[in-house]
Amino acid sequence: MERSPGAALTSSPEEEEEEKAADGHGEEAGVEQEDEEEAAPVVLKKGPWTTAEDAMLVDHVRRHGEGNWNAVQRLTGLLRCGKSCRLRWTNHLRPNLKKGSFSPDEEILIAQLHAQLGNKWARMAAHVRQHTLP
Repeated sequence: MERSPGAALTSSPEEEEEEKAADGHGEEAGVEQEDEEEAAPVVLKKGPWTTAEDAMLVDHVRRHGEGNWNAVQRLTGLLRCGKSCRLRWTNHLRPNLKKGSFSPDEEILIAQLHAQLGNKWARMAAHVRQHTLP
């Protein structure tokens, strides 16, 4: 309810409660906010990955596919952030990932792409798929 400055408020207490509830400022909304604030934050793990964590991530990707990496923690109980899970999968766990030195053909392709694109390594990586440095 809008009012001009100096105008008297003419709404009843019931109408005020309805407005507060609609705005999310009522008593019930306050209780929900207090519950959320009391919940302990999840402490994410940092550092090297364990084989058990790798297995959980691989199992998750087999079941749900790649993508929506932030859901991994909620669905598996893995205490890693979505970005960490995505990078672990992309750079270490993908089954079609090639590690090690580039083949002579890949080296020629990289040299050609560098001549065309300059130092646009992300664009060049799109042409040399499924390979990561050792």
